Amino acid sequence: MARVVAFLLAMSFAAVQAQAQSTWSFDRGTTEISFVGHRFGAVVTTGRFERYDGNFAIDFDHPERSRVRVTLETASIKAGSALVDGFIVGPSMLDAARYPMASFVSESVSRTSEHSLDIRGRLTIKGVTQPFTVTANVAGDIERAKRGDALPFQASGSFLRPAYGIGQDVNVVDDRIDIVIKGRLRR
Repeated sequence: MARVVAFLLAMSFAAVQAQAQSTWSFDRGTTEISFVGHRFGAVVTTGRFERYDGNFAIDFDHPERSRVRVTLETASIKAGSALVDGFIVGPSMLDAARYPMASFVSESVSRTSEHSLDIRGRLTIKGVTQPFTVTANVAGDIERAKRGDALPFQASGSFLRPAYGIGQDVNVVDDRIDIVIKGRLRR
């Protein structure tokens, strides 16, 4: 009988955790994942990834239990012209033929304000994995999102190209590249 009670308590606890944490994905109609390159502080290149995926296990009441995973198809980049696109996905930059995917996987999530999160994890580009931090801001009503409404958000982070072996001979952009995601999450 004690085993049955322990089992039922464990199942109840798991059900409460499952209720608190819900699974979300990108709303394809509103979400854009883009990159920004600067030179001496001025924006010199921008573009977006057209093929991406994301899985988000979000616990609004306990963000530290949340998990994030985002993948990008490196060959899906669009920067304004076929020549620039080809250069960026080419061997000296993203080398999409050898490394078709880039990914981010969270390791910790912490609340920094009522509508902001710090998401720390690992970014993998060209087979190289480095620590990466994302700042996410929720623009929508969290209580309504808990009931199933879409969740508007913006997230951003920066990395240094040399850390991933990207464009070592390229000097038309600074080493820092910004990644910006704007859109909505849906269940």
